[in-house]
Amino acid sequence: MADTMVRRRRLRIAGFEIALGVEERQARRIRRLAAPVLRLFGRAAQSSAPLDLPGTRATLDPSAYVSPPARAIAERVQGVDWYHVIELPHGVVTPGYVDHRAIRDRYCLPADMHGMRVLEVATFDGFWAFEMERRGAVVVATDIPSWFHADIPLRTLERMAPDEDTPTGAGFRLAHELLGSRVERRTVSVYDLSPHDLGTFDMVFVSDLMLHLRDPQRALERIYPMLKPGGFLLLAEPYNPELEGLGNTAMTQFFGFYQYIWSVPSTMTLRTMLQVAGFDTVDEVARLPLVYHHPFPVEKVIFRARRSSDDTAAPAHARTTEVSAR
Repeated sequence: MADTMVRRRRLRIAGFEIALGVEERQARRIRRLAAPVLRLFGRAAQSSAPLDLPGTRATLDPSAYVSPPARAIAERVQGVDWYHVIELPHGVVTPGYVDHRAIRDRYCLPADMHGMRVLEVATFDGFWAFEMERRGAVVVATDIPSWFHADIPLRTLERMAPDEDTPTGAGFRLAHELLGSRVERRTVSVYDLSPHDLGTFDMVFVSDLMLHLRDPQRALERIYPMLKPGGFLLLAEPYNPELEGLGNTAMTQFFGFYQYIWSVPSTMTLRTMLQVAGFDTVDEVARLPLVYHHPFPVEKVIFRARRSSDDTAAPAHARTTEVSAR
């Protein structure tokens, strides 16, 4: 009898009060399912910075470098707002917000990438593009041209001042020059990727992008035809550990553009989205933390998703001959 009683509860979330009238048995189930989401939401709401976008960074003191070449590089580095920690010549290291160096091998990149043509989507300062080039790959790296092209709500964009529309790529260009890199950087949104413009690739690499997109499913569907038949996507994305106890249920926490974040999915959601995008096999290869300057922990999952070697068909807009790297 107790399980059939209708209990009326009031639930307050982020300033909104919701009245619920449910059977006690259903109420207990809702509480079990909702508790992980509410705990994560509560922690995130107390944070004043986004999960993995620039916040408080380390600084660089050029005077700390003894040799004139190192000091000259450090002075140039000091003038850039860095996202990635990148090792440059003469022992100079950029004061980035995210440091992938200690766990780069856990991202499951091939150790030897000679003979591979690789696309990195949303390269930012280029840490991964330069790393894949170091392993022997020919790399094309893409990013949006300026911050007004970021995937943000229209009402937010309307309130932004013109001087906030700064070009992207300052860190990439400086690191590219100092490293003597041959990575080709192209300015294009993930939503506008096309084999007609860039050709196709043996591998596509994407890291820390999906949570910043309002339509990550469409993004994955635009990435799919960028791969040659038999090629694979390496997707390294934050996930919500609190949603992992729900079996095969694909759950996502929607932040609604909280501090540049649209949503944080479960690993099952990411796996399902990759399958919907058309990938033939989807394998989880690693879970690891994001190493960055922020007290709020972020866990990541890495999937290797392959385009079938038998899938030679392409959408009409994607039928093209191979484009050689410049």
